[in-house]
Amino acid sequence: MIMSVRGKRRTRLKVINFLESAVGARLNRRAASLLAAMLVAAFGAPWTKAAADTRGGSADGPSSRVRTAEALKAELRDTRSMRPRGWIVHLDNDLFAFTDDDRDYTAGVSVTLGGNDSAGPRVFTRALEWIDRRVGFGPDSAASHETLRSFETGLVLFTPQDLDAREPLTEDRPYANLGYFSTSRLVHHPGEPVAYQSSLTIGVLGLPFVEELHRRMHVAFGSREPMGYAHEISKGGEPTARYAVTRYRLLGSGVFDGRPYHTRLGLSGSIGYLTEASAGLEFRWGNLHTPWWSSTPLVADYAGHPPIRLAAGDAAESDGLRFQLSAGVNLRVRAYNAFLQGQFRSSDVTYSSTDLDHLLVEAWLGLTTVLRNDLSISYTVRHQTEELRVGNGARPFTWAGIAISQQF
Repeated sequence: MIMSVRGKRRTRLKVINFLESAVGARLNRRAASLLAAMLVAAFGAPWTKAAADTRGGSADGPSSRVRTAEALKAELRDTRSMRPRGWIVHLDNDLFAFTDDDRDYTAGVSVTLGGNDSAGPRVFTRALEWIDRRVGFGPDSAASHETLRSFETGLVLFTPQDLDAREPLTEDRPYANLGYFSTSRLVHHPGEPVAYQSSLTIGVLGLPFVEELHRRMHVAFGSREPMGYAHEISKGGEPTARYAVTRYRLLGSGVFDGRPYHTRLGLSGSIGYLTEASAGLEFRWGNLHTPWWSSTPLVADYAGHPPIRLAAGDAAESDGLRFQLSAGVNLRVRAYNAFLQGQFRSSDVTYSSTDLDHLLVEAWLGLTTVLRNDLSISYTVRHQTEELRVGNGARPFTWAGIAISQQF
């Protein structure tokens, strides 16, 4: 529904106060420490005892993880021989899920470059490292840790269900789009079951050229043209940003049916155009021999962490099909969503915080296969519970993604 003038003013004041506190955190060390505690309380303290048990426990001890000699050998080989350089092209679309729906999170495209040196403009890399230091995220000392980086640029689109309507649809989600640049850093010590990833995203909401691009794409595929862009979030363009952190922990690993598997837990927090905390459980199994701590295109949340992915397996040791199956579930507590609530610019259709469902559940299932030239193809289908409590937009939605990546 369209918020009243009084409701809009209250929402803007809340957002202004929120952003002012974030800016003040950068200028004041004590405030920065408080912000860090809010964002990373669940994953900021190092699990030194668990790491020590993993490094020092015997294979027969009750607290050690059960692994075969083949799994340990594969993990050591992968850590030493990986070449974390390459590119990834990722496409999201609700039509890839073989549904008739063309709504909600309807499309996304991104291009990612990865490496162990700075990926993308150094100014973004340095800005991310500065923020990490200010909030105290990551290991105390990076001298013995391996650091991988990625840089991503992309575009995400959201639409209501009725694309033919030219008037504001006050009972459905608004049109919204985001064009962005994002830099990410992943830090991991080879002997520890913990890894840290942070990212900084800078973008623009309501880009003017997206309407024409979206229409042309629909015409090319014979689909209905979206006609309601006059009422999109931040019409004409508005800058936005997001800082996100995740702490991954290995829960278990081993070999099943001759192929390695691992299970990991990720605890995350972010502040910006999406402000939320989340916990995700992921399982991977297959003969790609990717390290448990690698970040892959199978996990994404509306331009969240850019993927950091290493070379997939050794073709000399796998004459048959090389593949990896991934599945997981993510629980989010989302406090703010700019794609539904807007920012500072006035938008025709926005929702108040009370209209949003702040507890979200997301599940996914993905399959990745790798060709002999280390060109990999991934397909992932995802389902999420409804983001809105009111109107026609109060519905769950499904979409799928296809990723093509090359490691060299």
